[in-house]
Amino acid sequence: MRHMFRRISLFLKNAATPALSVILLLLFASAVRGSEEAQPGFDLPVPNGCHPVGTKAIALSDRHHGRDLIITMWYPAVEGKAAFAPYMDERTADAVAENWNLQPSFARQVRTHARLLAPFAEGGPFPIVLLEHGSGAVPAIYTVLAEGLASTGFIVVAPNHPPDSLIAVFPDGHEARFTPYWAAEADRRTQGVAIGKFAEDVLVPDVQFVIDQLQEMNLHDNFWHGHMNLSKVGIVGHSMGGTTAALATKKEPRILAGVNLDGSTYPGMNDDVRPVELNKPFLFMATEEHASNPETRAREYVGSELNTYYVVIGEADHMSFTDTHLLDSRFSRESPPDQSAFERALLTTQLIRSLVEEFLGKYLKSELAPLLDLNLQIEKK
Repeated sequence: MRHMFRRISLFLKNAATPALSVILLLLFASAVRGSEEAQPGFDLPVPNGCHPVGTKAIALSDRHHGRDLIITMWYPAVEGKAAFAPYMDERTADAVAENWNLQPSFARQVRTHARLLAPFAEGGPFPIVLLEHGSGAVPAIYTVLAEGLASTGFIVVAPNHPPDSLIAVFPDGHEARFTPYWAAEADRRTQGVAIGKFAEDVLVPDVQFVIDQLQEMNLHDNFWHGHMNLSKVGIVGHSMGGTTAALATKKEPRILAGVNLDGSTYPGMNDDVRPVELNKPFLFMATEEHASNPETRAREYVGSELNTYYVVIGEADHMSFTDTHLLDSRFSRESPPDQSAFERALLTTQLIRSLVEEFLGKYLKSELAPLLDLNLQIEKK
């Protein structure tokens, strides 16, 4: 089957059309308004949808596979007086600060826009979006993306997958830390086989288990009952989470569309067959470095005919798909606050979030996707 690809290359310093320039300017203005209110703390960029956001964390136990999971959920809510959620718990914040060289107190200064246990908005049931973290990361560093999706009418479900996450802190106080599941001294292909096996044997079954649990919660849990539209499920993942999202999109029939944020395959994965055909709508968003790699050219996965999008985000790096650069520009232990870096991170984060929202809105809510469907290529000059 011959696939047609929509490739959009977006370079933030040289927006080449008036229409796109206006879109980027509006995104930037919204982000800056949120940041200006952040003193002396630090507000995350304001969600861009019409709904306030609620959040709740839940512990799940998969007895069949012998795994415990913490999932964080964000959802469309009504405005209320419930407390705003902390950015992350203290032990997770300590681990993130140490690993990414941030100020020890950074998380206490970050203000989110989601209220704990806020009542659900009317207008449901709402589509589901699973949000998959990268290796050595935690779900909280995707809060900007998660709050944005929830504000636009999705229920976002972010599992923490030990031992692939940096840290998972459970309600009883025990924690699980990142542990490599590949041999550090092995060649790249041997490592790739191990990584692929972990994705197939652990991460994808985790995703399927979580969907099973969501179905039970939608039927029997007083808080969640009737609010989830489990006939409309999508998945988004970054890095290893992007690989997980692609493989789960292929394997799990309940997932209708997938988004991979700069996630790769490795030698030895998928029997070295490239690209992996998913046969469903799929968005692959990549950095220039990833897209220009002659070994991949961002063609590791392909969705259904006419519904595969490749978007290259110019002047972004692998961590631009997280909150990391926003945090680093304010809370780095290695350098003072950098307003220029902060503004670039704001713009990139808002653009990525808007494209993900458009794609999932198109395939889970039958909405228009004006930027994705412009069908134009904007190149740096």
